[in-house]
Amino acid sequence: MLTKIIVFTGAFSLNQHEELNENLFSTYVFLVKTGKAVGPRDLMRGANLSSPSVAYRNLQRLMDLNFVDKDEYGNYFVKKKVGLKGYFWIGRFLIPNFIIFGIIFLAVLIAEIAVLIPHLVLGSFVEGSFWLLTIVTIVSASIFLFEGLRFKRKRKIN
Repeated sequence: MLTKIIVFTGAFSLNQHEELNENLFSTYVFLVKTGKAVGPRDLMRGANLSSPSVAYRNLQRLMDLNFVDKDEYGNYFVKKKVGLKGYFWIGRFLIPNFIIFGIIFLAVLIAEIAVLIPHLVLGSFVEGSFWLLTIVTIVSASIFLFEGLRFKRKRKIN
């Protein structure tokens, strides 16, 4: 199964878009998360690649894309983080956009519950449309969080 992820290169001058296969994607994410220069064997172990030659090939491809560079000791490091379609970087953590949207819907749900609680405590009338809005918010938050976790697990991002 070959899945492809489109990378938006931003400041890089090669191609406007480049496609990364899943091994190359996990190689790049591992390098960013480590935050230091690593060799092919360390990369193989950390990114769960099948052999050092696969790690080396991925590193060479990332060098060709101008995403990583090699230091004087033969170790590789990330030149600059790039935005990956469908993901959002928070520090060294790569978060699927679905999870961000789920968190936004959770915040809206908390605000709705904060409005709803006084009405329930005082026994005042709550319109049916507000109940519908709350149910839609619960469903939306659930779907986005579920899909975000599934997306993260599918791409094997830690």
